[in-house]
Amino acid sequence: MREGVAERRVREAFASVHAPEDVKARALAAIEARRGEGERADAPAPAASVAATGPRPSRPRARRRARLLLAACLVVAVVGAGLLWLAATPTAYVDIDVNPSIELGLNRFDRVVSARGLNEDGESVLAATDVTWMGYEDAVRALAEGMEAAGYLTANSAVSVTVSCGDDAQYGAIEDASHRCLGASAAEVSCSHASEEEHRAAHEEGLGVGKWRIWRELVDAGSDLTAEDAADMSVRELVELLEGAGASSGSSSGHHGGRHRGQSGHD
Repeated sequence: MREGVAERRVREAFASVHAPEDVKARALAAIEARRGEGERADAPAPAASVAATGPRPSRPRARRRARLLLAACLVVAVVGAGLLWLAATPTAYVDIDVNPSIELGLNRFDRVVSARGLNEDGESVLAATDVTWMGYEDAVRALAEGMEAAGYLTANSAVSVTVSCGDDAQYGAIEDASHRCLGASAAEVSCSHASEEEHRAAHEEGLGVGKWRIWRELVDAGSDLTAEDAADMSVRELVELLEGAGASSGSSSGHHGGRHRGQSGHD
């Protein structure tokens, strides 16, 4: 049967919706099923049935309006589901290590959709400062203020920010915001890119990626420091241990794809 104007408009509306394809397909299938039911209901009754029961009033316009209303509701539902999916899906993970250690999950709009402490100090900071659904820069500024007030972030602190994401533009925005918000309070801020493998390996050890990198260098240099002990230490303490072992930390100096800037090193 030839597709009507209303059905064509529904399909065109679906084509412009940015949502997972399986969600759109299920909604379209539901619309088609409902349209088929309506067409069967609109079909003329057999002559014998009409003769037996008498003529019935036809209401094709009411049925057509009902079908179009249903289709419109489904389109709205799919659009809403697509927007919710976009808003709630992290596209970047940011580990902030000072001590505390905190992980933030950001969506494509740089909004915080998840926040968790990677150690007890991180959990304590997040319990006092809810940053969920904040923009990243506002969230980091709020966390910096909270860490300063609790005595975690001082003029001597070293801060490591590591970003796991596949979008260079998003990484650049996160890096710039991190330096703006943390550089005024800490002596040293490094921001670098982390692979998914590093992100997973660090969290399996209960560490943020920045601390994990320094800890791995310590272990490679012969230290028997455990990951559990490293989790309770600050980045500054770990860097000093590494320097005492005769090595220099690539993690603390912004290697692994990042740029290093301290208070006096802002671009």
